[in-house]
Amino acid sequence: MAAAQQHWRVFGASVTGKAHLDKDIACQDAHAYAEVNGVLVAVVCDGAGSARLSEQGAQFVATQTVQALAGRLEQGATVQNLRDGALAAALAQIRTALEDIARAASATLDDYASTVVGVVMGQEGGFFFHLGDGLGVAQLADGGELISLPANGEYANETYFLSGERWREQLRLLAIPQSARGVVLMSDGCMPFAMSKNNGALYAPFMDAVQGYLRTVDSIELGNAALASTLADPRTHQITGDDKTLLLALRA
Repeated sequence: MAAAQQHWRVFGASVTGKAHLDKDIACQDAHAYAEVNGVLVAVVCDGAGSARLSEQGAQFVATQTVQALAGRLEQGATVQNLRDGALAAALAQIRTALEDIARAASATLDDYASTVVGVVMGQEGGFFFHLGDGLGVAQLADGGELISLPANGEYANETYFLSGERWREQLRLLAIPQSARGVVLMSDGCMPFAMSKNNGALYAPFMDAVQGYLRTVDSIELGNAALASTLADPRTHQITGDDKTLLLALRA
């Protein structure tokens, strides 16, 4: 879905965590992205571990959100239009579609529970949109980092999902007021090794190495494979048993 001139090189991988490998459970993370006329749209979704069809929910929400926002951009919408209401309208439609899927499968909407962390990034700025945990980082042109932090409920293992009744009031938008040289989205399974203490910044020893390699790789496919093998490295199992998704967009 790219314009003739590509402004972004985007790499992504979703891998199954040790807790799910041990129980032969599918990866409940998903990611999707598109680029339209230099505007990046990317989403990472993390299906709730307690929801029985959450991997389907995460995949559906990620792909449908990107398709909906990219479609609006292709029809002439601006980044500001999306932020001012088109995004929330798209999420509402996706949630309704998920209700229809649930009804047809004799399931409930909660069976498809999934978090959402996404970004719309143009040449001069953009915004994060965020429901629940996971994390987004914009690596700004001036060298700083703008971070969209996870939101959890009252309890450590509680978070918010698109399937929740109060999803609209839990949806957070964070403006990115300048151009970015890179954007990183991740599910909470990556945060222990991709972020520094208290999620104050990207963890440079890990992220600099990953991004440095991806900047030199010949093809997106090679980069995705390398990223997946890095996330699936057994050494990460000591850090987290969770599924792991990392999406990195580098300005071309």
